[in-house]
Amino acid sequence: MKLRHVALLALAILVSGVPVFAGGGSEGGASSGGAKAFRLSWAPAYDEKHGLTQAGIQANAKIKELSGGKISFDFFPGSQLGNEREVFESVQLGTIDSAFMSSPVVSGFSDVLDGFDMPYLCDNDMDLYQEIVNSGIGAAMFEKLKAATGVVGISYLINPGRDFYLNTPFKTLNDAKGVKLRSMESPLHLATYQALGFNPTPMAYSEIYQAMKNGTIDGFEDVSVSVRSQKNYEVAKHVVISGHMTAAPVFIMSQNAWNSLSKEEQAWILQAGIAAQEATKVTYQEQTPLTIEFMKQQGLTVTQIDIAEAKARVKPVVDSFCGKSANVKQIVDYFNTYRAQHKK
Repeated sequence: MKLRHVALLALAILVSGVPVFAGGGSEGGASSGGAKAFRLSWAPAYDEKHGLTQAGIQANAKIKELSGGKISFDFFPGSQLGNEREVFESVQLGTIDSAFMSSPVVSGFSDVLDGFDMPYLCDNDMDLYQEIVNSGIGAAMFEKLKAATGVVGISYLINPGRDFYLNTPFKTLNDAKGVKLRSMESPLHLATYQALGFNPTPMAYSEIYQAMKNGTIDGFEDVSVSVRSQKNYEVAKHVVISGHMTAAPVFIMSQNAWNSLSKEEQAWILQAGIAAQEATKVTYQEQTPLTIEFMKQQGLTVTQIDIAEAKARVKPVVDSFCGKSANVKQIVDYFNTYRAQHKK
């Protein structure tokens, strides 16, 4: 499957333009003797128990191995280079080389990836999600992403479902009424949380801690490992296990950085992308249950959302977005068909 994924992604990426290296190394490829260190950004803090940190570590190890040390990534976690929207714009411009990016951020530029973040698309099955995105639909949408935004898709990273962290007690979805919930600016996220009964409040990721502390918001939602990494659990009292969405992260690269590479080097980068993908999945599968236990130890109560009721509430949202976007419908239909055909 891994070799097939490399081939599919290679076909999806159309290389054009004059090579211009935007990273920390020199111009010219490793084949001509020059070293390249590409800047790699991601939003959460550097934490070796976090999937994105492990994705960076493994991608870096793989590209160093394949290039004999001539190509590497320099890490800039914790939004050092700006918030995710600013980073995406910089990747478009070529002033930042590469990033691990949440797909809801991309929705501000194109709806190409929105379908991967539909609520309960894969029922929080990370193995199944990985299998499906590597089976053809991922490569097809990366081709559209490049055409729409100029950004090169390297690989799809694997996230667990996101959960709710609240300051108010939560037993049923009726308790969501009136709760001011921090949300990404994505129309899909806003519509989903409204359907579940929350009052979604768009806000930058970096503002969550202070907003919870001063009462601007009553809660937020995130991958539990990120909550631990950012220490945002310190300002919450309740965890509601939901797994509603994944924010479908992707590994992207600027055309400047991509075009600075030879065809062989580009194939190496794609292999590094696969290493990053596998690292996120393995890390989250191991760390997510441990993190929930950690939350209990910190004094947070842990409850479980009624998944069947949540699915029923968000189904009109999924149907609406499929009706408005051919890209979303293509992805959702693909997932549904694949799941039906490969049901065990």
